[in-house]
Parts: sequence; structure tokens; C-alpha cells
Amino acid sequence: MTATTTSRPDPDGLVHRAVPYRDPDHQAAALTAPVTEALESGRRALVVVDPRCAAVLRRSLGHDAGVEFRTPDRMHSAPPFTVAGRWSRAVREALADGASGVCTVGQPVELPGADAAYWTRLDLALSHALRALPVELLCCFPDVEADRAHAGALHDEFLVDGAPVPSGCRRDDHELLAENPQCPPDELGPAVVTLPVTLDDLGSMRRVVERQAELSGLGPSRISDLVLAVNELISNGVEHGSGHPVLRMWRTEAGLVSEMSDAATCRLAFPGLAAPPVAGNRGRGMWLASELSDVLQVWTAEDDPGQVTGTVVRVTMSPP
Repeated sequence: MTATTTSRPDPDGLVHRAVPYRDPDHQAAALTAPVTEALESGRRALVVVDPRCAAVLRRSLGHDAGVEFRTPDRMHSAPPFTVAGRWSRAVREALADGASGVCTVGQPVELPGADAAYWTRLDLALSHALRALPVELLCCFPDVEADRAHAGALHDEFLVDGAPVPSGCRRDDHELLAENPQCPPDELGPAVVTLPVTLDDLGSMRRVVERQAELSGLGPSRISDLVLAVNELISNGVEHGSGHPVLRMWRTEAGLVSEMSDAATCRLAFPGLAAPPVAGNRGRGMWLASELSDVLQVWTAEDDPGQVTGTVVRVTMSPP
């Protein structure tokens, strides 16, 4: 049966539903109604699905419908939390441009480095990053028993034949996040900068970052952004961590990579994904670093399995 109607999302917050499908034709049919309704109500539509579904959906909606299609390999070319942050910024830009809300559609696809943990972390990150925004987020999944159970753990509702249906097996986000930890990225080899930093060293540290950014050809605005981002991360380690973080930097094909490592453990479940309350005094530095850089990664460093030794935060800034 083709989807015919959906309940409109709460204008003050996120509606996050899982959409089961049997094949690309059925998937496109299930998405046509909510996407069409979004456009007719003044919302924007962003669709990131398998190319086979995208082709059918384009024909169903009409090529001039105003839907923005993005390819999964481009959209998911970064760690999950970075992708969720980009998604949040895209929504905020659409709202600032006059949209009353945004309908977004995505699905797990086979991509290098995107395993089951990647998609779970992305789903959880999107829920956190978009939770206060007027967004209808539809996550497609194959309608088989194993996938239905996994999707139900991540979503309160399924969208079946155009109607919301309780999943009945929603699990706690923090439990799911703990079961799917961020794996450390690849080692980058010898660093061009290794600099222990204390409170008295912050000024000289900023000059070091600025010099490396100039050597990397980032340009004035990107240099300023990187200096501020790294300063926020290092200051966090000085003020709220051990007091003695270490800065390491690399020049790579992807851009200039800056890394803060500290013996203290970061206790933020979703670091950098959402701005903290105006009255809050924690979490703003990580959020600013995420906003200012191209990629932000946070993980727990371990010397031996099960032996926690601290937190590592890595930001990447690419040339313009």
C-alpha cells in the first residue's frame, strides 16, 4: 500500500521515525507522501538514500519538486558526529533562509568504513543534534525481522503505510552509545608539533598553531577559526582536565590535523553536537571547536584493553 498521509512534526522539535521498505520502489512510495507534504507546508526536503531509490523518488516527485538530493558517499565521508553536526548546520541555515522546517531522509548503505556501529552512532547523534529543531527525520531500513528490531531500538515510532506505529522496543541512547564506542582513527605518523601545554603556555601555543596553519595554506579566516578551535580544546584540558594537555599537529593530504590529548576522561556523551544552555559553563568549547573545524573526533585512549588512560580530541581543517 502506498503511503498517503503523515502527522506533521511538532514545530518546536524533532520527529524521528523509522521507515521499513521491501525494495526501492516500495521505499520511494513510502517516502513520496511525507516529502510532498513537507514541501507543500513550506518546509525544505533533504534526501540521502541509495541511488536506486533516489531515481524512483525523483520520478515520483517530479524533477522540479525542489528536493535536495545528496549522494550517501559524499554525505557520509566523515565520522558520524561530524556528519550530524553538518546536518544540524544545514537545517539551521534553511530555517534562517525562511523555511518553516526541514524533512530529511536517510538510510544505511554499504560504504568503506561505515559498519553497523557507524550507522548506530549516526542515528543517535542526529537525535541529539536535531532534537530542538523543527525537523522530520525519516530513517529507512529493510523490512526484515533483524533490521526491524535494530531500528526499533533507535526509534520511538515506525512510519507504516503513512501512519506512525510505536516501535515498542526503544532503548536508552546512552546504553546504545556505550555498546558502539568511537574507534580511534588511524595513526598519522610522526607529528610536526608535540607541545605540552600549561596555563602559562596558552599564548605561545596559539602562535604555534597559527604558524602551522600559515604553512599549510589555510588562508586568514580558516587560520583564525583553527586557532580559536584549538585554543578552546587545549583550554578545556587546562581548566577542566588534568591541567597538562598535550598538543600534536600533522600536515596531511586532508588538511592540518590538530590533536589534544589529556589524562582526564571526557564525560560528555555527545561532545560538540549541540550548543550548551546560555547559562551553562561546560561543553561550549567542544561545540565551538566542532562548529569551526571541518572534522572533530573524540575518543578514549587506551594502552591496554580495558585500561583507560585519557581523552583525545582531534580536529581537521582543510584548505579553502
